[in-house]
Amino acid sequence: MSRMRLQRHGVRYAVALTLLTAVAPAFAGSLTVQAPVVDVQPVTEPSREVQRCDGKPGQGSGLAATLAWDLGLNCRTERIESGRVTGYRVFYRWDDRVYSRVMAQSPGDTIPLSVRLD
Repeated sequence: MSRMRLQRHGVRYAVALTLLTAVAPAFAGSLTVQAPVVDVQPVTEPSREVQRCDGKPGQGSGLAATLAWDLGLNCRTERIESGRVTGYRVFYRWDDRVYSRVMAQSPGDTIPLSVRLD
């Protein structure tokens, strides 16, 4: 190789080494990979219970009706299910194991994982 060609290669290697040295710390220690999604289940708002009672008896309803109302005998508990989706439990495979986490949006076929490199 000629001396000029060696100098050009030396400059290229020096530039490459400088770039690698500048960029390497950003990637050192972690790597972002795509993990395949195995299953997605919607997470819904929990149901709640509400107690509903008939109205207070009016005048002249009698003692029995007033006592029943006073003791809450004319009340019933109702379960209210909103069904509102608050997130998604995502099951994904990584390193031959299945993991899960809750995400705000339903993912696609893969999810990004930050993997620590030791």
